[in-house]
Amino acid sequence: MVQKVKIRKGERNIKVHFIYNTDLIDIMRSHRGWWFKGEKCWQLPLWKLEPLYDELTDKHYKVEIVKLIEEPKKPKPKQQYDIDYWADKDVMSVWGECKKCGRGGFVGKNELCARCK
Repeated sequence: MVQKVKIRKGERNIKVHFIYNTDLIDIMRSHRGWWFKGEKCWQLPLWKLEPLYDELTDKHYKVEIVKLIEEPKKPKPKQQYDIDYWADKDVMSVWGECKKCGRGGFVGKNELCARCK
């Protein structure tokens, strides 16, 4: 039975997927590949594709090359804290004077300090 090896080709590297086989692991190590734990595959630089492909086909492995489609990274939304929004929710306090006792400090939406609430 011929074992299948799937190579996913990206812009800068290749990712090699296969069922555990000590011979294949030795081949990956000889080409100085490294184990990519996140995707459970071996990763090598792109320029090593041709020598790796030649060695795998010489040893009668069935090689399938697939283009790696990398999803663009979504930018994280910037957190903008609108003081009016938070003051309406009575979550965030602002610096000011308490209406009841006149102390300076953080006061909430109702302009009262924590002691006078």
